[in-house]
Amino acid sequence: MSPQRYTAAAAVAVLIASGCGRSRTEGPVTTRTPEGKSVSPSGAAAANEGKSLVRLVNALPDRSPVSLTAGDSALFTGVAAEGVTPYKEIKRNIVDFKLRGPADSTIANNHETMADGARYTIVALPDDNGAGARLRVLKDEVVPDAGKARIRLINATAGDHKVDLAVRGSREALFSGVRRGVEAGYKDVDPTTATFEVRSDEHGTKPVTIKNLELQPGRAYTIVLVGKRSGAMDAITFDDTVTGTRLSDRDKR
Repeated sequence: MSPQRYTAAAAVAVLIASGCGRSRTEGPVTTRTPEGKSVSPSGAAAANEGKSLVRLVNALPDRSPVSLTAGDSALFTGVAAEGVTPYKEIKRNIVDFKLRGPADSTIANNHETMADGARYTIVALPDDNGAGARLRVLKDEVVPDAGKARIRLINATAGDHKVDLAVRGSREALFSGVRRGVEAGYKDVDPTTATFEVRSDEHGTKPVTIKNLELQPGRAYTIVLVGKRSGAMDAITFDDTVTGTRLSDRDKR
């Protein structure tokens, strides 16, 4: 069923999601990315096996593909620029992630503690100087409140500018002043179909337009703002849906 359409003003009437206990899902998760659709196991099943689930987003301006390892194990190989991988299960709770570039050289690393059954998006993005790379590990909370859609914005560009996310034609922003290397957290919104703009405070920068984005109830949408060598910006958009039961009684506590 198509979601009810709302005006732009209604689309920005949002409820901040609590996020507590939402990273472990009872059902499998279907993810839609620019590369296609994939299905990952439920968080409950992963937790029973002592595993967490991770995916990689390549938000680096360099067009070279990258790979990611966890300790000595390869997780993802040859991830193209602006690519989003499916989720993959990992067994370790304390993980040394290494991002590898051309000639298998290590270009960034991150030491993280993972929770059994939780989901994470690992973003490869420019470092503070814009010349190198770094990794951000973000917990995914993919279950919105009943009847709502969930959305978040990740600013993975280089430079010092801040960005806003708003429905085209609306002065009120869903997210305001999101700095580089920062994710703005999730917000739950009324389902809608609208054209969104990511606006930068950098003088002369044109908004990045995401046309006719359909926010459906029960889905969690992620927008990653990425930079290019030319100075232009682009947006990667993908979403996650839990199938079957929303949450176990244990996860609600």
